[in-house]
Amino acid sequence: MWKFEEEHPFALAYRLVEEGKLDPWDVDIAFLARAYAEEIRKYELLDLRVPARALLAASFLLKKQVEILFPQPKAKRERKKISLQEIVEQFESQEQEEAQEIVEKIEKVKEAIKRLSVKTPPKGRRKKERRFPVHISRFETALKELRQILKEQGIKLSFFDLIKGKNPVPYF
Repeated sequence: MWKFEEEHPFALAYRLVEEGKLDPWDVDIAFLARAYAEEIRKYELLDLRVPARALLAASFLLKKQVEILFPQPKAKRERKKISLQEIVEQFESQEQEEAQEIVEKIEKVKEAIKRLSVKTPPKGRRKKERRFPVHISRFETALKELRQILKEQGIKLSFFDLIKGKNPVPYF
């Protein structure tokens, strides 16, 4: 069995349990407080550590009883009923927003291409203009050129950005 020193806050409670005067499974706070008060009077000490220990033990036991008797309620989940019409509206609005984003990205690419064709370097240092010949027979070459232009402009545009929100099956 455990032995508490007399200075420990639970020393009196332990002694009362050993003597059979206190049930450890059903602690009566009022009885324990009276026992601590009698113990304090019996010692008739001016040392305030004894009543402080009694108060500490009583407050600890009271806190534990409150936690057992009044447990914290569990947070309830709110279930919101959403109709099929609301789901469809949310989906359509999201689809419209994504379509708008794609249109904006395409506009940026168009502006970047316009800026490339409009810019003319100073007379001393003319850059070689890129011209796409009409007779390009390799699609891969045109894609590489377009990728290079976008890279120079700092625009990142993926295939999935273009088809976002649409059914991708026809594109594959």
